[in-house]
Amino acid sequence: MTIAWLICQEPVHIGGADSSSRGNNNPIFRLPDRTPAIPGSSLRGALREHAESQQEYQPLVKNWFGGKEDISAGHIALGWGWTLWWPIHVLGYGNWWVSCLSWLNRFQQLSHQSPLNLDPNKVYITEEQLKDKTVYLRWLKLNNVQHCTDTLPRPEQIPENRLIIVPDDSINIIVDMGLVRQPRVSLKNLDEIDQAAERQENPDENTSLVNNLFSVEGFPPGAVFLISWTARGKVDNLEKWKNFLVDEHFLGGLWSVGYGRIQIYQIE
Repeated sequence: MTIAWLICQEPVHIGGADSSSRGNNNPIFRLPDRTPAIPGSSLRGALREHAESQQEYQPLVKNWFGGKEDISAGHIALGWGWTLWWPIHVLGYGNWWVSCLSWLNRFQQLSHQSPLNLDPNKVYITEEQLKDKTVYLRWLKLNNVQHCTDTLPRPEQIPENRLIIVPDDSINIIVDMGLVRQPRVSLKNLDEIDQAAERQENPDENTSLVNNLFSVEGFPPGAVFLISWTARGKVDNLEKWKNFLVDEHFLGGLWSVGYGRIQIYQIE
């Protein structure tokens, strides 16, 4: 198994299984414990679509991802995307990246390393000058933070001195704080509005341009996920697969309106 970093370059929206029952709220996908995650099927579909759109990769699509018509299995098995670092923007101070011990130790496990020896009930920070100080993440107050001297798993794209580790039972507050939320409007067809006006129906209700107002959630830019893949059987041109994977892709919905751009990096 090979692991890699997946970093959101723009907001990424992968709808939750209960999206259709949530009224005007279109939430992100979460696990039962409320942790954001990327289903392997979503990642696989996005990569397959990208490969099919590039002439140099088209002959390899069936071998890598399997056939659509005969439903054959491909020789690349993709795992889920697990959250590792979640960015929180603090006005005047920029981004801090927050994680928890269970997220970090999942990386340790998948990379065959020992668990981190940290107290699960304490808050840690990698900025030494903030040791034993109070740190504010927007409205959240973190008291008596400890300096973390352990080497933490992170991509080089996020700064080493802006990492915070909170207890597992606090991470969902951080997730909700960092989500991108954008109101969106669905407009009526102009022909429908004209027809309603001709019938002289209630103008306030029937000639309004707005059909529906709803809210969309997204993973924030800078969110870091851990992904994995495994080669099974004979993979055609394995080196080309590796080069293809470590590239810019689009993941999830709403990519045509600025959502979904991600970048995958090798873990050195």
